[in-house]
Amino acid sequence: MSAEDEFEEMRRALHRMLKDAFEGKLGVFREPFIFGFTTRSREARAESPRPVVDQAMDAKDPLADVILTESAIFVTAEMPGVTEGQLRIHASGGRLVLEGDGDRRFYSSIELPADADHDTLKYTFRHGVLDIVIARRRPASPL
Repeated sequence: MSAEDEFEEMRRALHRMLKDAFEGKLGVFREPFIFGFTTRSREARAESPRPVVDQAMDAKDPLADVILTESAIFVTAEMPGVTEGQLRIHASGGRLVLEGDGDRRFYSSIELPADADHDTLKYTFRHGVLDIVIARRRPASPL
């Protein structure tokens, strides 16, 4: 095989991979992407729809980081344009729900570990950044 044939074969392989990425089954680059944030709806991601009361919610998932340690769960979420009065946070049924209505609507439901102590939920909210700490119950020590 000549060098020109090898080059042509490589060019075709690259073309095929790029076409698959942009147009094919993967479709990786069909929509805008920002690290930690998706613009696709929950339905398009095959997630269960969020509860809706008499109107369609056009909400975005906030950028959120979850850090699990042995003693606590730390959550940081970005919700620009939301004030503390427009923020709703609650933990129940093994989930932490974050909602905010500001310049735009935010909604996120984060699954919590079974040992999360919902009664210890504490948060601070400054300049659109929400920091949450939830303690974890310690397992009973064996006697």
